[in-house]
Amino acid sequence: MELKAAGITDVGLKRESNEDYFSIDNALGLYIVADGMGGHLAGEVASKVAVEVINKNVNRWISQNTPDDELFDYPDSALSKRGNYILSGIKLANRVIYELSKVYSEYKGMGTTIVVLSVTASLTIASNVGDSRLYLIRGNTIEPLSKEHNMVTEQLEMGLISEEEAEVSPLRHILTRNLGSSDTVDVDVFEIEPRNNDRFLLCTDGLTDLVSDKEILEIVQNGEDPEHLCRQLIVKANAMGGNDNVTASLIFVHNLEQENQGIVKKFWSRSK
Repeated sequence: MELKAAGITDVGLKRESNEDYFSIDNALGLYIVADGMGGHLAGEVASKVAVEVINKNVNRWISQNTPDDELFDYPDSALSKRGNYILSGIKLANRVIYELSKVYSEYKGMGTTIVVLSVTASLTIASNVGDSRLYLIRGNTIEPLSKEHNMVTEQLEMGLISEEEAEVSPLRHILTRNLGSSDTVDVDVFEIEPRNNDRFLLCTDGLTDLVSDKEILEIVQNGEDPEHLCRQLIVKANAMGGNDNVTASLIFVHNLEQENQGIVKKFWSRSK
């Protein structure tokens, strides 16, 4: 299997600083995007800490084949071994950010969203907290592999508002979950089999607030260079107003030896 990936982050047109952060590790098949929040650089710190804590520890656990009972917090029996590594990494990052915000006054109230993708020849793992998104582009379809944790999503699930009302609701940016606001966090994890030519997009809401799923699909399908396509997504978001920092990371799957059937596990695992 060959993985081809690129990512770009941009401050946008309205913000003075960039609180987004991302990482790409093709050797491990691990990709992370975070969107920080908090006053005076605290958001920048939160997003960077989250990405680096997850990347460092998941790398270490995989290389050492760490057993589940030695991970941070309790493993989830429904998940694969690597799924538990990612789950544990996110929970550890949450605790680190939470403790930093308690110890240092300048970091009080800081937090971040997180979205993590792991791709191996046999399994794709998607995990998130907050409203940054992960999409699977397969053929002519685009499907979210993340769940938004905000007030609007909760209202939609309860049938209190329509899709049209949700798009313009002032509550769509009020998060119900993020890293750093509590010493524990619920994490959603989604596992599927990869297919040849799958494309994955990790992005912050600076993109999805301004560019529709249909427009994203049209851009991502139209080329073979992930860096060029990331740039096109950034340009599109800025052309639509550039109201926020915007980050896009694209991963293409090629030369998968076995042709998987598609989804073999499709579940959200939520646990503390």
